[in-house]
Amino acid sequence: MAALRPAILMLGLALLFSSFGWRSAHAEIILIDAAGREVRLEKPATRIVTNESLLLLSLALIDADPAAKIVGWAAPRRLDSGVLAAFRKRFPQAMDIPEVGGVLPTKSSAEAILSARPDIFVVSIWDPGWNDIVEILKSAGVPTIFLDSPRNSTLSPADVTAFSMTLLGKAIGCDAKAGEYAGFVKERYRLIEERLKDAKDRPSVLIDAHAGAVCCSSPGASNRMTEAVEMAGGHSIGADVPGYDGQLSAEFVLGIDPKVYIATGGPHLAAQGGLVVGGGVSAQSAQAALRTAIGRDFRGELTAVRNGRAYAVSHQLSISALSFLVFECFAKWLHPELFSDLDPDRTLAEINERFMAIPLEGTFWIGLKEDAAAAPQ
Repeated sequence: MAALRPAILMLGLALLFSSFGWRSAHAEIILIDAAGREVRLEKPATRIVTNESLLLLSLALIDADPAAKIVGWAAPRRLDSGVLAAFRKRFPQAMDIPEVGGVLPTKSSAEAILSARPDIFVVSIWDPGWNDIVEILKSAGVPTIFLDSPRNSTLSPADVTAFSMTLLGKAIGCDAKAGEYAGFVKERYRLIEERLKDAKDRPSVLIDAHAGAVCCSSPGASNRMTEAVEMAGGHSIGADVPGYDGQLSAEFVLGIDPKVYIATGGPHLAAQGGLVVGGGVSAQSAQAALRTAIGRDFRGELTAVRNGRAYAVSHQLSISALSFLVFECFAKWLHPELFSDLDPDRTLAEINERFMAIPLEGTFWIGLKEDAAAAPQ
């Protein structure tokens, strides 16, 4: 009988470990998304359909093969075409991601989403119209997570980015990497906010969004970019525009005569002769595009432009999980003496080394002055 004890003990341990292994393989992932909904996944998601092509950048920060997980997306043109070309060169499967539905629910349908056979639908741009589609997907066994919702309006940009990245990381089984990135973002914001506590000067800023032939479309009161300018120690002259954005008249802009001019642009503006910055763009080309933008209409008359305080940033970067890089640029441009040691180029280099599946290369921000033109190549 004594001789049987070791065998019985080994059998018991084998059964115990087998039981733990079975539970681990079948353990549910329970998430609370940005809309406050409880979402349950049987296993980490491997087939994602999303209403936002910029999700590719978010995945690239936490997953070594980001394109493999996207089986359907909407409006790939929202992603910087130079960045997308680099992804397609490194990950050929990104060439074959089908366009499924639209950015907004009015341009989408449950049938279109289900046609890609996803195991999760990821919504980056919230709209109440998604509810009906979400219910149909749920009945078909496909859960939905919202990375954004009106609940986020009470959170800081740092917390919004950290939350969405952490949620996405849990959904695909990349918790550790997502948590590391969330912590990195929060620390970058904290360093700037700490230094700005004693700043008394708040220079006026014109954000010339999608800078082209006509000035000036400006972010409005409920726009995250307006908030970023305020947090960086400035005041956007479009802050009183109700809603997400609006058009500012030449008379209004000239009457205020802002101290700092910041244009946003991207490769999507090339066909219109607008401001082109972003992936694969050289510093020389980006600066030439900025000079062309400010040489039109009344923009060249602004004190900010005449004093050399004119800059440009990638619009696509500003609405992505890398938006804090734009925030660093704002802080440095609005308070150059206070942030003489702040180097967004160095921050991007660290992100490329520590997080990105492939490095972001190009010119994503630029200044009018030669000494402000050191953007990543």
